[in-house]
Amino acid sequence: MKKPSWRPPNAAFPVVWTCLYTGMGYSSYLVWKELGGFTEEALVPLGLYGLQLALNWIWTPIFFGAHKLKLALVDIVLLTGTVGATMVSWYPISRTATLLMAPYLAWLCLATCLNYRIWRDNREEKEE
Repeated sequence: MKKPSWRPPNAAFPVVWTCLYTGMGYSSYLVWKELGGFTEEALVPLGLYGLQLALNWIWTPIFFGAHKLKLALVDIVLLTGTVGATMVSWYPISRTATLLMAPYLAWLCLATCLNYRIWRDNREEKEE
């Protein structure tokens, strides 16, 4: 599989994801706490958070397991948009929680570009 030269080294991924998941977890706790738990008011902000978690979790088996690069690209684009929507919904609730999600959104932008580039450089004729 062709990979771009600007791809982060393999050793960076576990470190980055550990930091990102820690920030995501704490930020979701802040929103949950501010809204008084899983209340009706929490349906959209925590629902969006849950949706982005699901999209995040399914990306790995799509990309690495099934090697469906185009489907993984669709997933990560939806994931990035859902994280943005989550942040917008969280801003009036907790600015701190919203800011804690910013590194995650930035990383997803890089990962989306990387996924696109890998898909583009490794397309099969039958995919066209």
